[in-house]
Amino acid sequence: MTFFLQQCPILPRRLAALASTTTTKKQKMEILRRMPGTAIACTRSITTNRILLAKASRATPGIELEERNWQYEFYQKDKGKIYDKKPFKMTIEKGKMYRWCTCGNSKTQPLCDLTHLNQHLKINLKPVIFKAPKTMEVWLCNCKQTNNRPFCDGSHRSEDVQIAVKS
Repeated sequence: MTFFLQQCPILPRRLAALASTTTTKKQKMEILRRMPGTAIACTRSITTNRILLAKASRATPGIELEERNWQYEFYQKDKGKIYDKKPFKMTIEKGKMYRWCTCGNSKTQPLCDLTHLNQHLKINLKPVIFKAPKTMEVWLCNCKQTNNRPFCDGSHRSEDVQIAVKS
């Protein structure tokens, strides 16, 4: 299992601006957490273990998102571009808002980096925005073919997805 840190593009510039005012990285991250419009780095794990992937696709987190009742983006008919054939295991924190990329063009998968707003790409899909009801680990779909947005439902095992991503 490999762990890595995913950062937003403006994070290094804001950290550089804070370098003269704070001393530790922990203090800098706390200040950034309070800044509006800053996507804070999130730790994600990627696994290639087939047993874990099978369990992930069978086990829905067992949470009902309130946003599913009123947010249109949960029911978009189109499916996004297939980004990968494996889901991402991610820890979501209670009360925090997340934007799950639906289009598949984001550079910060599985979360949205607002690439769909680029008018030259002509993307009609919008991200699924949800608030975590409790702190827990979930598997977020990365093939974008799930019927249980934003969670993995095993759609990545279909032949279409496996053929589309040849790696």
